[in-house]
Amino acid sequence: MDVKTERNAIMLEPCAGLGNRLLAMTSAYELSRKLGKQLLFLWKREIGCAIRSEDLFEIAVPTVEISEMGWKNGVLENLNSNRMKRRYRKAADRFIECDEIADWKREGGFARVEEMVAREPVSYIKSYTNLCEIRKESFSFLKPAPEVLERGGRVFSKISHDTVGVHIRRTDHAEARANSPLSLFLEKMKAEGEQTDFYVTTDDPSVIEELKGHFPADRLIVYEEKVLDRDSKTGIQDALVDMLCLSKCRKILGSYQSTFSLIPSIMGGTELEMVIGAKE
Repeated sequence: MDVKTERNAIMLEPCAGLGNRLLAMTSAYELSRKLGKQLLFLWKREIGCAIRSEDLFEIAVPTVEISEMGWKNGVLENLNSNRMKRRYRKAADRFIECDEIADWKREGGFARVEEMVAREPVSYIKSYTNLCEIRKESFSFLKPAPEVLERGGRVFSKISHDTVGVHIRRTDHAEARANSPLSLFLEKMKAEGEQTDFYVTTDDPSVIEELKGHFPADRLIVYEEKVLDRDSKTGIQDALVDMLCLSKCRKILGSYQSTFSLIPSIMGGTELEMVIGAKE
């Protein structure tokens, strides 16, 4: 997309972690289609999501790669990325920050966001959340990269239509730890019956060991090769593998306020039951 000549467009800079970026990207895709606008993504490599978009997805939307990995990790790359962002923002009629999106949603929900974006011929939006409602079809412009499919191949084959996905968020999410206690996950899993198997993903390996004390090993499907480091390429690819696995399940038992639970449920059209109870 040529920003110098295109005068009816949305330029989106998705930010934060993978789940938040997918919320922003899929909703921008839906909104651009509804408003009849061209769409451009500016995918940013940064601490916490240090990966190029092409290492995660094949994206059927024009995508520009930029980097904010810090001056120590590449002065020239950061300079070029800053220049590129300024050029795209200058071409826009309005630069919309994350806080503005949040304010509009509080004022009038998604209808208010749509109204404000529709007003401007060209908007540059920076967002970590959704701009409108999304559905399974909202992911149609995204395909997992071949390397992602290769990494997840063995675990994908273990998941059946009867498998229940379990996402237990722990280390960096205080609200999930407090409001989605492990004891309640155990209660919900046991209520699924003795024949149900579970795909379990968590950012705390000790949780898997705890579950092994309650369920036979053949009922727990775990992505053993997973890398937990979110500042590595393989770690973020494995986060996407986890999401894809959850999306293939019959149902997902999810963690409080976690986009990592929410995104796979929308991606797969899968029932999501948030596991929420009294604090431990």
